[in-house]
Amino acid sequence: MSTSRIPNTDALLLPIWREVCRHLEISESTGAIASLLVEHVPIQSLVLRMLEPEHRRVRVIANTSKRVSHDSPGDLQLPAGEWKRLERWLRQRKAVHKADELVQAETILGLLNQSVARTHDLFLAPLWGEHGSRGILSATATAGKRFTSEHLELLAAIVEPMAVALDNDSRLHELAALREAAEAERQSLLRRMGRQSVGETIVGEGSGLAHVMERVDMVSRSDVPVLILGETGTGKELVARAIHNRSDRHAGPFMRVNCGAIPRELIDSQLFGHERGAFTGASEAHQGWFERADMGTLFLDEIGELPLDDQVRF
Repeated sequence: MSTSRIPNTDALLLPIWREVCRHLEISESTGAIASLLVEHVPIQSLVLRMLEPEHRRVRVIANTSKRVSHDSPGDLQLPAGEWKRLERWLRQRKAVHKADELVQAETILGLLNQSVARTHDLFLAPLWGEHGSRGILSATATAGKRFTSEHLELLAAIVEPMAVALDNDSRLHELAALREAAEAERQSLLRRMGRQSVGETIVGEGSGLAHVMERVDMVSRSDVPVLILGETGTGKELVARAIHNRSDRHAGPFMRVNCGAIPRELIDSQLFGHERGAFTGASEAHQGWFERADMGTLFLDEIGELPLDDQVRF
């Protein structure tokens, strides 16, 4: 295999960062970066591993020679002693080139339960994300080829982008896990309440609250402001949601604001927003609740708690 003239590192970094930003799946960004490198560096594969300290586990999350998913078997769990040795190398934040540092490279490969033929040169680099993720990048040269100093310079340049990609991937999966946990909790609460969804039929709408629901149907077809009166706990917000769900604005946002909790000096700013520089401390523009609820419904709970001069401005 012949490689083209090695470009300036900065010239190659821009498209590499672009690929990091373009893809959500880290296997896709790793593959795209490998495609950019292979024109200038004799690489056979790029492999990205993530470390999970709480389980002393090393996971292969991207492999350009054979794509490996997050749930792929083959995850490696290390004994405490070997994990400490691997962490010691990671803390040094020093890349290893097998042709120059054979002993250290083979030590790290041994900890990862990986062996590479003597004919393959190797580049290993620890990855540290700003948000705590840690991993290992390994680049394997094509058989019979060796990474030159120019090749190593390019490989060292991709360490930071790959660390960012690893960090983003870690946070993406963390958010997905949190969403799943929140949805599971939501479904559990609905089952305990004997309901299928939050927006279900209001209890009593076919009997004692029939006259209320008739008025809900009537006002939901118009754009007029609606005043809902009732003691605390009687379900004013449920009625407001029913109006929203039956209106032409049901696809827009439903936003509830507790007017009684807004400090008097911030009422105008919170409800109507402000532009940058409108007053001392307004360092940037701020959308008020009215603007954020545009094309939807704004439920001003306890509006009677606002000062009278503020109510007049509505």
